[in-house]
Formats: sequence, C-alpha cells, structure tokens
Amino acid sequence: MRTEPALDARALRQVFGLFATGVTVVTARHADAEPVAITANSFTSVSMEPPLVLWCLDNRSRHLPAFAPGRMFAVHVLNDGQVELALRHARSGGAPESPRAARPALPVVEGALARIECRVADRPVAGDHHIIIGRVHDVAVADGAPLVFHASRFGRFAPA
Repeated sequence: MRTEPALDARALRQVFGLFATGVTVVTARHADAEPVAITANSFTSVSMEPPLVLWCLDNRSRHLPAFAPGRMFAVHVLNDGQVELALRHARSGGAPESPRAARPALPVVEGALARIECRVADRPVAGDHHIIIGRVHDVAVADGAPLVFHASRFGRFAPA
C-alpha cells in the first residue's frame, strides 16, 4: 500500500487563506431555544433548482445539534461595516447581539446585506467538518458593500 506524503498543515492553511471570500454569520436555535450565531466564510451556492446553499461546521462544534436535518437556519451576508460582529461570532459562536425573529425561533442579524433562510436538507461529514446543505425558503436583500476575508484579514471589495 502506498502512503501519501504528509502535508505541511501551516502551508495548507496559508494556501486556503489566499482564496478571498465573503463573510457570513449563520444563525439558528438549539432545541431549547438558545440562539446560535457562527461566523462562516465557507458559504457557497449549490443549485438554483432546487435552491440549495452550503457551509461547513467543525465536527467539534457544540452547536452541531442546532443544524440537524430538518431544522431551520439563516445565512447573513455581512456588510463591510460588520467586522466586529464577524469577530465576535468567530470566537464565541454565541447569541446574536440583537436577535429578532424573521420566522418563529430564527434569529436575524440586523444590517446584513442579505439573509437566506434555509432548512437543513443534508449534513454529510467530510474530514473534520460537517457540510451543512440548506434548501432555501426565503431571501432578503439590502444595499451596501460586502465584507471580504483574505489572508486572515477582513477588508473591503475593490473592483478591478
């Protein structure tokens, strides 16, 4: 049996960080109604028909049960003035600062550029993360500029 050479984890993390992304905060509630807010830059669209999106959550996250199949969540695309919000939920994964319900029991992040409300359609495991696949049920859009993440830093989008 042939074994693959070991990858340098620090170099791999650096390479992954060179891909610029938008920044989202994903919200949900645990079964006991405790609100959850998690910063994620692994968000991407999957399909228009049916409308599907995905994001990834660490297998060790205490919030994994809030994203069980069939449960609702919302993805909030952050604007370029929401760095502190992104940092707060990257560290704690705690409750949104001012949770407001878009639908019963679904916390909302005020001021986001977009909100995508979803139901968990699937949750396969891939390595050290779960891929949370959501079927989109509703969207809301606002004006503004997006928050961008590149090389472990937040910034603003500058058109070429």
